[in-house]
Amino acid sequence: MKLGKPRRRGRSRLALALASITCIATVVLPLGPTAAVQLGDGTTVFTSPPRLADFVTLDNDTYDRRPTYYVTVNLPPDAEEPLETLTVSLIEGRFTRLNYRTQDIEVFTGTRRDRGASYDIATADYDADSQTLTVQLAEPAEPGQLLTFALTLVRNPRWEGVYLYEVTAAPAGEKPQFQRVGTGRIHIYQRDFIFFD
Repeated sequence: MKLGKPRRRGRSRLALALASITCIATVVLPLGPTAAVQLGDGTTVFTSPPRLADFVTLDNDTYDRRPTYYVTVNLPPDAEEPLETLTVSLIEGRFTRLNYRTQDIEVFTGTRRDRGASYDIATADYDADSQTLTVQLAEPAEPGQLLTFALTLVRNPRWEGVYLYEVTAAPAGEKPQFQRVGTGRIHIYQRDFIFFD
C-alpha cells in the first residue's frame, strides 16, 4: 500500500501538468491570426495589413498636365481594423519636385475601371521636403474591400525614367501605427514632339 501512494502522487502531478499545459494553450493560441489589434499602450495595428493591388497612370509622358495616379489597395477581411490614412512617398527617381492637387483627390471603392461608392476626405496634405502625400478619410474604410485613391498632380516629372513610390497605411485610432502596403512603379517617357515644316 505504501508503494502505491507515490505512483498516485506521480500520476496526480502528471495530470496537473497536462491540465496546466492545456490551459496555457487555450490562452496563448488565440493570440495568432485572431489577435487583438489594440496593443497595451493603445496603439492600433492591422492584423493583416492592406496590400497594394495596383499603382498606375494613363498619363505617363514627361510634363503631362494634371495626370492622375491610381493607387488601389486591397483591405482584407482579416485586417480587423478599418483603414483611415494612406501615405504615398517618392523614394526613387530622377530628382524632381512633385506637386499634388490635393483638392482634386478622390477615394472610392473598387478600381479605376469599376468605381463604387465614394469616400469623403478629411485632410490631404503634401510635405515637399519628404515628398510624402498623406490622405486621411473622413470615415474609415471597413475591411474586406478594394479601395482606390485617385491622386491628381499638377504635372508629371520633367525627366524620363522609373519612379518608385512607397505606400503605407494606418488604421483608425488615437495611436495608429503605419504599416507598409507596397511599392508602386511609374515609368515616365520622354514626350515626342512633332514639328511641322
